[in-house]
Amino acid sequence: MRLVAIAEDRPGPKWRARFEALWPRYRPWMSRAAFDRPLAERRAALAAHMPELVPVYERLCDLAGDDPVAHALLTGWGPPPVVRGCAVAVSPETEPVLVRNYDFTSDFFEGTLHHGRWSGGPTVIASSEVLLGALDGINDAGLAAALTFGGRPVVGEGFGNPWLVRYVLETCATVEEAIAALVRIPSAMSTNIVVMDRTGAHAVAMLNPDREPVVTRAPVSTNHQTTIDWPEGAARSQTLERRDLLTRLRETPGATREDLVAAFLAPPILREDFTGVMGTFYTAVYRPAEGAVTFRWPDRPAWEQRLDRFEEGAREIPG
Repeated sequence: MRLVAIAEDRPGPKWRARFEALWPRYRPWMSRAAFDRPLAERRAALAAHMPELVPVYERLCDLAGDDPVAHALLTGWGPPPVVRGCAVAVSPETEPVLVRNYDFTSDFFEGTLHHGRWSGGPTVIASSEVLLGALDGINDAGLAAALTFGGRPVVGEGFGNPWLVRYVLETCATVEEAIAALVRIPSAMSTNIVVMDRTGAHAVAMLNPDREPVVTRAPVSTNHQTTIDWPEGAARSQTLERRDLLTRLRETPGATREDLVAAFLAPPILREDFTGVMGTFYTAVYRPAEGAVTFRWPDRPAWEQRLDRFEEGAREIPG
C-alpha cells in the first residue's frame, strides 16, 4: 500500500485519476445504501448543513461522470457505517502539536494526501477518505483536525465523519469556530473529532446520531467518549489502556513531544494486526503554527509536508 500525495488548487485530472483507481472498491460498498433515499434528499442535506461544500461536490460529480452511486456517496449523507480505531493526543510541550494514529482495515485505506484550495478558502492538506472527506488535516488558517471512532456502533441520520473533518478544514480558523460547526451538523455515526489551532487551544467534539454533542478539552482521544458504551468493542480496541498510557505520558514531568511520538509508534498505541481488528497506517504529527505535518512509521523514513512547500509523490507504507 502507498500514501500518494497530489496537489491541485481545485480538483481536476489528478483527483479524477485517484477516483478511477479507487472507485472499483468504493462502488460496491456504497451500492448497498445509494438508493435507500432519493439523491435529491442527499443533495438538499449537503446544501442545508454544509453549503460551502456544494461547489466542490458539484465539481467532483462532473469529474466522476454520470454515476448516481458516486453522486450519492459524494454528498456524505447517510453513508454505510464503518468502525475505525485511531488515537489522538496533544503534545505536552509549548509548541502546539497534535499527534494521531490512523487505524483501519487494509480493505478500505484510500491512501491519498490532497493539497489545495477546494472551496476557495484556506489552503488545506488533508488525508482523504471517501474521495471528498478527510481523516485528518491542517489548513493555512492554523487549524488541525483528526477523527477517532466514538465507541458506539450506532447509525442514524447525518453525515459520515470524514465530511465533518473536511468541512471544518475548509471553513474554520479557530477551535471555537470548528466546535460551533461540529455541534450543529448531524453525525451519522459515533465519532470524536479533535481540533487544535495555532494558539494551542484544543477541544474534542463527541458526536452521535442519537445524543446531544458533548465537548471536552481533554488532551487525549481514543475510541470511547465519556463512558464505555460498547464493552466488547472497547476491549478489542484497548481504548482505555491506550488512553491511560497517553494520559500518563503527558503528565510525566519532562515528557517531550518525541516521547509522545515514540509511544504512538509502538504497541499498544500502534496497531500491528491488519488481518485482525485494525492496523495503523501512519502516525501524523501536525504543527498548525508551522503549517506542517510529518508522517511517521516505525521502520521507514519520515515524510514532512508543508502548506507552503508541498511535495507530490508517494511512500510505501506497512500493511
